[in-house]
Amino acid sequence: MSVRYKITSRDSLFSFLKSLMGDYQVYGPTENEGPVETSNEYKFDRIYSLDQIALRHPPTMIPPKKYFFPEKEEMLESDGSDFREPELGDRFVIFGVHACDINSFLILDKMFSKGPYSDYYYQRRRENSIVIGIDCEPTEYCFCKSMGEERVESGFDLFLTEITGEDTYIVKIGSKIGEKLSDFEGFETVGRDFAVEVIEESLKWKEEISVETRNLSESTLQSFENEEIWEELGERCLGCGNCTMVCPCCNCFDVKDITNIRNHNVSRLRTWTACTLFEFAEVSGGNFRESIKSRYRNWFFDKFRIFPREIEEFGCVGCGRCIKACPVDIDPRLIIQKVVGEKVE
Repeated sequence: MSVRYKITSRDSLFSFLKSLMGDYQVYGPTENEGPVETSNEYKFDRIYSLDQIALRHPPTMIPPKKYFFPEKEEMLESDGSDFREPELGDRFVIFGVHACDINSFLILDKMFSKGPYSDYYYQRRRENSIVIGIDCEPTEYCFCKSMGEERVESGFDLFLTEITGEDTYIVKIGSKIGEKLSDFEGFETVGRDFAVEVIEESLKWKEEISVETRNLSESTLQSFENEEIWEELGERCLGCGNCTMVCPCCNCFDVKDITNIRNHNVSRLRTWTACTLFEFAEVSGGNFRESIKSRYRNWFFDKFRIFPREIEEFGCVGCGRCIKACPVDIDPRLIIQKVVGEKVE
């Protein structure tokens, strides 16, 4: 379909969201009010009131991939005589998704929905979703421009870009579902040239640290034996797994069968795991990646060498979550610069 655009006011947008909340479960960015005091922290959560929604927000702590690939999910349950698969629910809306996260969905689609080994659970949730994106509020950690992930052309139904200072939004329509949704009262047709101009203006921000990616895959392969890089990282990295748990592209998981000795029920659970964790590489004969150095190198190698080889894309969208979440300030941007031979500032 040819790309179409509309324009709507903030008030009409909220009326639209209220209407969606009457028909669907709606998830969106909210302030993260946890037991520990935080500042400028946001999370995707169920929206019950329009007051909860943060239209302008930096990348959330945990990416919205959790709605397609949950941190923990039951795959099936058995009482010893029969098996039961979980209900995957009705259609739902994820509102306020940034371009980098929408692009991460497209990467996960290639991992879970395409090729010979499609994942039923992921695929069903993806098919049941309505994705409404919104322009980002970049932070000092973002490097999505370097990764070529600062804009989206697919993977969404509607995408909103604010017209600065006007409480008005350009609405980019990305699907037939989005076309139908945009028929809502208060969404008016707007000229393509003006809409594109607003969108391009919203992208005129500069990264604090940029990286060169043209030869990154080959440079990553060549750097594998560069002990100077990986030894230094191995001495700093705690192996905590934070970088993988907040990554929108990481998709490693573990599957365990849990038995209830009281009623003999068995549940098969799938949970996120991380290749930076010690137990990830444990096998019956021992551990084939005992050192933190080897585990971190594997994580980096996977993203910037294996992903491009398998799906022709990096396993990174430059959201910067891993930088912010690292307790010892490891910055993959600086590692990329070392790997490709750039001067590290």
